[in-house]
Amino acid sequence: MSGAIAIGFFTSTAAGILMALLLAPFRELGRFFFVLNAFLAFLCLCLAAPYRVSARAAAPEMLVLALVAMLLVMVYLASLLLLRRGRSSTGLLVAAAVTTLVATAEDGWRTAGEAGPKWFFGANALAAAALLGAVTVGMLLGHWYLVRARLDVAHLVRFARFFAAALAARTGLWLAGLLDAGFRSPSGPDHFFRTLAIDRGVFFWQRLFFGIVGPAALAGMVYETARIRSTQSATGILYIAVIFVVYGEFLARYLSVAGAGPM
Repeated sequence: MSGAIAIGFFTSTAAGILMALLLAPFRELGRFFFVLNAFLAFLCLCLAAPYRVSARAAAPEMLVLALVAMLLVMVYLASLLLLRRGRSSTGLLVAAAVTTLVATAEDGWRTAGEAGPKWFFGANALAAAALLGAVTVGMLLGHWYLVRARLDVAHLVRFARFFAAALAARTGLWLAGLLDAGFRSPSGPDHFFRTLAIDRGVFFWQRLFFGIVGPAALAGMVYETARIRSTQSATGILYIAVIFVVYGEFLARYLSVAGAGPM
């Protein structure tokens, strides 16, 4: 169980970071910004790798896919460090992001088991990746305004909107998945939701607060502070948002693996 939680969480985080990098302007932010974020994605894939090796008998193709993703990120990092023009590496970034997103969706698909439509779990995993990537890369982007005073605030505003959109998608898919799981439950929706809210309430209500309600309030604050060019305040709020989202998504992964439905 712990292996499935780690695989899904770290892979989705890596996928989200790589996807969010596609929205970042290379020329304005510079090579080091992309190196730092790509390295974080690579580190997440490395953290998931031992658990994938342990589970290779059940899903050998997933281990191959993960290794390909790690190789692509390594090549992308090497191209950033060795080539003069990082823009020429955009194709590698796209390939790494797509491969890792496929692995993330497949992880969600496999988590479903007999709990409901597999596509709900896969879609939730992709939405979780987008949310994790938006807050992580957005928070690091906020730091770049401390060293690049002339950096256009529109970039931070764009990531604030991405954060809000990713959270909206995550919330919508989560609610739809839960309703579907409840009405498909053999024991009926009343028993399903009662079990979720009471028997698993310690984790469920924390997942709701830290993963949905808290980030929703923080997303609005990030957008408003970025819009008035208060970049330091926006970065501080994004720090808190990262903590909320990471904890909320970890709980979501735990509940999904434990059979509570698409979280």
